[in-house]
Amino acid sequence: MSTVVSCINFVKSRGFNSCQFKELLNDLDSEYDDLVYHCEVQWLSHRNMLMRFYELQDEVKQFMEMKGKPVRVLNDSEWLCDLAFMVGITMYLSELTIKLQGSNKLLSSSLLSNMKSFEAKLRLWKVQLQRSNTVHFPTLEGQKPSMTFEYAGELPKLIEAFNERFTEVKSKQIEFNIFVTQFSVEPADVPDNLQQEIIQLQSHDELKDRYNNLPMLGFYKCYINNEAFPTLRRCALKYASVFGTTYCCKQFFLKLIMARSRLGSRLTKANLEKYL
Repeated sequence: MSTVVSCINFVKSRGFNSCQFKELLNDLDSEYDDLVYHCEVQWLSHRNMLMRFYELQDEVKQFMEMKGKPVRVLNDSEWLCDLAFMVGITMYLSELTIKLQGSNKLLSSSLLSNMKSFEAKLRLWKVQLQRSNTVHFPTLEGQKPSMTFEYAGELPKLIEAFNERFTEVKSKQIEFNIFVTQFSVEPADVPDNLQQEIIQLQSHDELKDRYNNLPMLGFYKCYINNEAFPTLRRCALKYASVFGTTYCCKQFFLKLIMARSRLGSRLTKANLEKYL
């Protein structure tokens, strides 16, 4: 990663170098017109950065040699295989993260299903890479590595990291299922203090229809009240606040910026409430 970042910074941080590199890409009729920066805070940008660098590796190599700063690892087939593997695994991690982003994404049954699916894929990739099967890593396959066993050894580390990060979520899967799939959970499997309320809820056809047509939190807010479902409501409030996410904060600041741009000096409390 350090070599990639160093090369990109050399090209992009100097205006003259950047212009020359763009001209080189144009002369070579390249599909792309430039490299891509990354942001340490938003790690998803690593995916685009690595992929673009990988696809422009020949052009970068030629440019660095023109500048008298040859990058030896760009001639190293083993290093290029490592880069290709990193491109592939970063792409998969980015896709998973995108699936978990957005409003109410962390508060849906897709959270656990996406995590289980990804862990299963990691185990599959491990077995395949142990057999030198790179079918799910096209960039690595393009490098035609002689051995892929070392890459298979990296995947258990990811599996362990996922298990550690989501241990608490998995240990509370039954409670979580009550919150996100209350109409399909088996009443006998839920805690005693929730069983009667779950039965009452599942027997209410009108509420079931409303649940299918409303966002989950909106359904709880409108129809799971303290009078009819006090314990279930407390459970919902608990699990609605379990997952910390920056999504709501980002959405709020985006709306605030838009409101400020529209209203300028007229950003009063009333106007702010109207736009937010």
